[in-house]
Amino acid sequence: MTTRYTDYHSHLLPGIDDGSGTLEHSLEMARILVDCGFGTVHCTPHRIKGCFDNEPEKVRQGTRQLQRHVHEAGIDLKLVPGTEHYMDEFLVDQAGDALTTGTVPHLLVEVPFAAGKEILPPVVSWMLNRGIVPLFAHPERCNVFEPGCRDAGLMSLLWKRQKQPDMESSLIVSLKESGCRFQGNLGSFAGYYGHEIKQRALLFLRHGVYSCLGSDAHKSERLGQIVSQGIDAIVSVVGDAAALRLLTGEELHR
Repeated sequence: MTTRYTDYHSHLLPGIDDGSGTLEHSLEMARILVDCGFGTVHCTPHRIKGCFDNEPEKVRQGTRQLQRHVHEAGIDLKLVPGTEHYMDEFLVDQAGDALTTGTVPHLLVEVPFAAGKEILPPVVSWMLNRGIVPLFAHPERCNVFEPGCRDAGLMSLLWKRQKQPDMESSLIVSLKESGCRFQGNLGSFAGYYGHEIKQRALLFLRHGVYSCLGSDAHKSERLGQIVSQGIDAIVSVVGDAAALRLLTGEELHR
């Protein structure tokens, strides 16, 4: 039997954040993900205080409702409730009742794209000391994790000269060694966010940074193409077996 994949990051729930706007749209996205090989999707709407106040019970209820509609539509897909927590001053207060995943509780968190490194140590330390493992969403898209420099122009120059930035001393490797985990966006490997994000994602992939993957799907347009191209790019770098481990999130359930 073919192993089916798990999507650890999606915005499938309708009308709850900046993702799917309607039930019909959510069902179309669900069909596409099944066609791409997924059997489980984590519904992880944004949880940003004052913007998307998606409390756990609201997400659980929305997931149950969408699961019922998915079943009635004949779509063979399991939905799991979750949230994408914004790493801000409210995260510590929200973590106590947060929706987590994995054998050890992993909490999907998003670092503000332009944040500085100083935001990470106190929150990461607080979470790890309480047995909550930060699962960072799409680190390849966040400037704080850029290896070697904060200058995108220099990053581009390094790639043109075929010189990889120093990964061994980078923040992301240090966090990985401390116990943090990282989720890569399939769209990043497909080039959906641009060339430099793709190259950074491939660099992280080669260095074993990622523990799982996600579609980060917000809409159905081009979703199948983006997901398929992302999977193909990953397989071409690490091979079928390693790609499958990432696509099932095996590391999160050891």
